[in-house]
Amino acid sequence: MKFRYKVLIINMIVISICLGTIGYLMILKNFNLALNQQIENSVEENNLFQASIEYELLNIINNNSYSSNVLMDKLTEAGENVYTNISSNDSDLYVAYNGKIIYSSNQLICTDELWSTVDVGKKTYTINKVDDSYYISVSSCTLLMDQRLNIINQRNITSIYTMMEQQTSYYNILLIIVIIVCSVFMYILSTFLTKPLETLQKASESFGKGDYEARVSIKSKDEVGQLANTYNIMADSVEAHMDELKNMVTRQEQFVADFTHELKTPMTSIIGYADTLRSRDLTKEQQVMAASYIFSEGRRLEAMSMKLFEFIYTKQHSITPKKLNTKKLMTEVVSSIEPLYQNKKVMLNTNMCNYYISGDLDLLKSAFINLLDNARKASQPGKEVIFSCVETPDAVTITVKDFGSGIPKEHLEKICDAFYMVDKSRSRKEGGAGLGLSLAALVFDAHKATMNIESQVDKGTEFSISFPLYREEVTTDE
Repeated sequence: MKFRYKVLIINMIVISICLGTIGYLMILKNFNLALNQQIENSVEENNLFQASIEYELLNIINNNSYSSNVLMDKLTEAGENVYTNISSNDSDLYVAYNGKIIYSSNQLICTDELWSTVDVGKKTYTINKVDDSYYISVSSCTLLMDQRLNIINQRNITSIYTMMEQQTSYYNILLIIVIIVCSVFMYILSTFLTKPLETLQKASESFGKGDYEARVSIKSKDEVGQLANTYNIMADSVEAHMDELKNMVTRQEQFVADFTHELKTPMTSIIGYADTLRSRDLTKEQQVMAASYIFSEGRRLEAMSMKLFEFIYTKQHSITPKKLNTKKLMTEVVSSIEPLYQNKKVMLNTNMCNYYISGDLDLLKSAFINLLDNARKASQPGKEVIFSCVETPDAVTITVKDFGSGIPKEHLEKICDAFYMVDKSRSRKEGGAGLGLSLAALVFDAHKATMNIESQVDKGTEFSISFPLYREEVTTDE
């Protein structure tokens, strides 16, 4: 069942119960008021009948010369006179003496117990139903010549019961009309209120079927609007994660393809030259040349394997930061890379700083050697590479800047991917495999350092790595 129908049904049940209860209580209150008024009128009427009959009997009581028959006749006469003079059209009068009815204006509805058992000086009443009519009977009791004298009046009160039935019928009709009108209104209102939920549900279905761009536009500021906003945030997050997973799968596939390709090239050369050495008679010079090719390709495979090992190890293990002096780090990096610069006749200018950062010396050394080696490969003989350091209020920034070939903009976002090479022919010629920058980026990320790259084609490239300032809780290792 749809939520709107649940809202409609529940509201209609609540409205029906509330209106029905209120109407019933109001009708019952009006009925009780009318009934109490009839009772009061009947009691007042009984008082009037009793006083009038007693007045008619005063002369008889004061006259000692009367017989029982005369008294009975006088009571009957008094009852008739009183009824004729003061009774209304819907009331009847009854007079009982010594346990017998001696005057009756109409058929007595009540039982004998009403007037035969009432205490002297008190009044009692009862309500009786005959067919479809209701009657109220009031009885009083006094003593006359040591005998019980009962004055009974009877009134037809069917009108108030009829009124109650009419009010009930009218109210039932009115209640049905109100419920119908409220049902229509509540249906429209519930449809309006649940429409955003349907929109959200449809978007969720589309999202579940793979449409990760499904979003909802609900402007309300209530709980539904908050839910829609939360859904959009969730959808954005899931879409970003899905894109990240897709990119990860793509990178993994590309990683395997590139790695296979990088292995294939030197292995083909090694196999080819080894087969030549095995199957042909070569001169000494040709044998040295073939062995040199096998040696260089083997060294290339060894270098690639070591970098791949470092890449995987760094990715799977966390570092233990220690207090590290930047001057010591830069000095060791320069000592390791300087022979390669001298061989290519590229100048390495340094501007060292004496500050402290938190990190692992070996990993950072390997990362900066990779950056400087890339800068060397991108530079022509006679060019210079700047390796400098500067402190800012909240970080220490180490920069590697060259003035070589530069990196096109379309390659900047991918140069840190494993096996990615901007100039494949130059990289392979220099013995590169496209793992250096990816390894360096991984190391810097593990040190919570930010790497910024600026490059222009034929003008050079600048890598700026900013490290957080040293914190005292790390282990000292100077």
